[in-house]
Amino acid sequence: MNNTADTLPFPSGRPAPYQPLTDEPVFDAGRHLALEMPSHTATLNALGYQDADLVDCASTFAVSNAFRILSADGVAAMRDVCNQIYQNRNASEGTGANRLGSYARGAGYRSQFIRDFCDSPELAAHLSQIAGIELGRHSVPAVACGINYAPDDISRAIDTWHVDSVAYDIVMMITDPTTLKGGEFQYFHGTKQEGQSLLGISGEEGVDTSLPEDRVITIPFPEAGFGFMQQGTMIFHRACRLLERAERITMIPSFEVLPANAPDSTNTLNMADWDDPGMCPELARHEIWRTAARLEQLLDEIDLNDSPATLNTRINSAIARLVRFSDKLESKSS
Repeated sequence: MNNTADTLPFPSGRPAPYQPLTDEPVFDAGRHLALEMPSHTATLNALGYQDADLVDCASTFAVSNAFRILSADGVAAMRDVCNQIYQNRNASEGTGANRLGSYARGAGYRSQFIRDFCDSPELAAHLSQIAGIELGRHSVPAVACGINYAPDDISRAIDTWHVDSVAYDIVMMITDPTTLKGGEFQYFHGTKQEGQSLLGISGEEGVDTSLPEDRVITIPFPEAGFGFMQQGTMIFHRACRLLERAERITMIPSFEVLPANAPDSTNTLNMADWDDPGMCPELARHEIWRTAARLEQLLDEIDLNDSPATLNTRINSAIARLVRFSDKLESKSS
């Protein structure tokens, strides 16, 4: 197993429906990245969260404005790759009929260029600096490298109001945003609980309904290659529907807090109900990897004076997430 300070490598092989590209550029961080810092970031406290709400959050970072990520060469290469993957995008609505319209999860299975971009240590270090916490590419490939396309039916939202199943992600515009009418990215200026309450939903389900305009923040993209970062499990957000048919491609790489024994906000119980190929094995690898890291830490910390009750509590805490996920798998197979 790799060092717990590093992210979990991609699994060997790929889900059968995902077709690897045969003609794509080779990722070169020096050529394809043009990383800049955001000029503005917001904290979770500024959105109304209290300190008691943040005990499971590794950082108080909430969301940034858009900043440059890709160079002009990077935009051209990423757009070419995303256009090729469009013909092999996911066939089902794995997040549910009330969410995404057209998307490709697990794009790193199809494209080595995208996988190397998402695995770039330069990118991870840059995002870690913005969030104020050590981040690495998410260990669940389905969400580590995602692409959203404009839906065939533009009366549908590109993505409805929701929170994410992973803590950190960037939303990066691959096509020219200045040509679009509609398709804006917005987030609710408030807590996720308040936003969900206003729309009468719970959990991570999505709904295409309006929120009070004075509570909605639109994040503009100056041009292709710009993206912003958010703590997606805490930010209630959406991508609006297009008002005119147009090409709109965004790349959404996801990241997790490192090392592997750090607190983890990945909602594997929710994601286990998505029907994307390979999803449950990917989630099992994630929970096993992080549980092993917690057990390894516990092995070093056990004291010979610990009582049976203390040991029982600490062992159960270390394995609790894996047990819950295993129970979820049992319920799905019954």
